[in-house]
Amino acid sequence: MSKANNKTLEVVKDIQRKIINKELNPKDRLLPLRELALEYNTSRSVINSAIHILSTKGYLNVNPRHYVEVNDYLYTGTLDIVKDIYFESIGALKTKTIKEVLDIRLFAETDAIRQIIDHDLPINHLQDILEEEKALINHPIKDINQIIDLDCKFHETLVKVSEHSVLLLLYMSFKEIEVDLVKEFYNSKEMFNTVIKSHEKLVNYLNQKDKQKAIELWTELLKQGETIVLRD
Repeated sequence: MSKANNKTLEVVKDIQRKIINKELNPKDRLLPLRELALEYNTSRSVINSAIHILSTKGYLNVNPRHYVEVNDYLYTGTLDIVKDIYFESIGALKTKTIKEVLDIRLFAETDAIRQIIDHDLPINHLQDILEEEKALINHPIKDINQIIDLDCKFHETLVKVSEHSVLLLLYMSFKEIEVDLVKEFYNSKEMFNTVIKSHEKLVNYLNQKDKQKAIELWTELLKQGETIVLRD
């Protein structure tokens, strides 16, 4: 990445952090571009690039009268903003965002279960991942990153198998957050034993076409995960 691109990213992250953490509020105007360039010790072109990125994401509105104001980004922003809030905010807003992302995850995965059973979709890819997990759990040295990767892969594949393309796109837009939350969940490798048992039960329920038990099992597992990642 070039020096100019690095500086642009630095300006973008600083301004969006200020907006997310309410140092800048809706309808507030940014300093004129020339003054922003002086404040960030950079060029006008870098500031212009940063403003363009932030306006595209929904944080800012560039007024035809040549001033830039802050948007109410929760209503004007893109899904990218969810990741910004998660990684850059603190306190109640971050907690609320985590809860809402987990709600979407629960909806996507339980709906995937319904689609798989209702349309008799093949689950061989899920079974393959389960076998990888079983092999890993019997290994004397468990790499926590492998555990995390396989767990995320199982959840993601569950949604993919459902063949619901729009739901998958929504689910994948939060993948970076999911991986980070799963790391929080696995504060102990021993938890992997419990998770694998749940994965195995789910595969069995899917093969048996037992939709009620499959959804109850999966809801309980995801709610347990929510309790763990939100407990602090």
